[in-house]
Amino acid sequence: MPWLTLKRAPKTFDVRVTTMDAEMEFSLEWKSTGRHLFDLVCRTIGLRETWYFGLQYIDKKGYTAWLKFDRKVRDQDLPNEEPVNFLFMAKFYPEAVEEELIQEITQHLFFLQVKQCILNMDIYCPPEASVLLASYAVQAKYGDYDRSVYQPGFLCNDDLLPQRVLDQYKMTPQMWEERIVGLYADHRGMTR
Repeated sequence: MPWLTLKRAPKTFDVRVTTMDAEMEFSLEWKSTGRHLFDLVCRTIGLRETWYFGLQYIDKKGYTAWLKFDRKVRDQDLPNEEPVNFLFMAKFYPEAVEEELIQEITQHLFFLQVKQCILNMDIYCPPEASVLLASYAVQAKYGDYDRSVYQPGFLCNDDLLPQRVLDQYKMTPQMWEERIVGLYADHRGMTR
């Protein structure tokens, strides 16, 4: 009877990668590198302009760290939990966004991250600029303004302005919506 050799299945671990608008789960071999995981995420979301992004995680000491691409994922200071959680984030910002970001998915991910940083007050944005950016966000989400479709209150569930701006002025949510919609109506034709 010939010797049967049983091939052992490689040891794996689970990871969860969250982008600004999606969540993915993968099962990786223990020998997988940071580059392997990063490339897997980029292929999954269809991103070609990869050089701006990285994978961020909270290390065992509670600090934010970036996954090193040239090392095995499991050899880094990851928490002892499964799935291991990573955030797919912009790590570098271009000088001229409108000229350097070509791919629509790249522009989308940058927009969502900057919007979240403004809402979290990680990036300071003056009140006037916050309202203008909110109107652009509404344009991107809903397309051209149509008075017959968008009735007062349609923005009540959208998180559009940083709390600092809301607290700074004694305005009702309806007043904020009127200001945002006033600018939003002027953006007709901006959505591709």
